[in-house]
Amino acid sequence: MEILNSSVTLISHLVFIAMTHQILRNLFDWSKLIKNTPENIGRLKVFILLVSIALGYMVSHFILEIITVSQTFFFGFQ
Repeated sequence: MEILNSSVTLISHLVFIAMTHQILRNLFDWSKLIKNTPENIGRLKVFILLVSIALGYMVSHFILEIITVSQTFFFGFQ
């Protein structure tokens, strides 16, 4: 059962990180915020990656915590 929980957690984190990364890349017009030099584009890619990891992890953790609380609440009444 522990392997299943770990696998679901890992997959959830990766999915939400990928979703956040796609949203950050496609939602904003980054050229309006930075100058289009090769140095800035590289830095922007690293920045988007780090922000998407942080946000994706937090959203995934929040969703998994809601599932855990729901299970505890549901099984508490039985």
